[in-house]
Amino acid sequence: MSRKVLIITYYWPPSGGPGVQRVLKFVKYLPHFGWEPVVITVKDGEYPAIDHSLLNEVNPDLKVYRVPSLEFFDLFRKMTGKKKGDKIETYELV
Repeated sequence: MSRKVLIITYYWPPSGGPGVQRVLKFVKYLPHFGWEPVVITVKDGEYPAIDHSLLNEVNPDLKVYRVPSLEFFDLFRKMTGKKKGDKIETYELV
């Protein structure tokens, strides 16, 4: 009988870059040690990099729950009238 562990992470495929690698590999190998991971992540994250190929590394039997999140830059866009995809300069935040 395996034990369950809840993993809560912002960075999960299709997020790319170094931030997702550690948690992805951690979740991948937990079953080898008798743990059944369950992942909670964001539905539409603002990721600096996207890598759809990482989705192939996720076990299809893994339970992944994607939940809505409050994104800072979405709030900023609403306040400034910018559209999704518009570049936001750091000096605009001050």
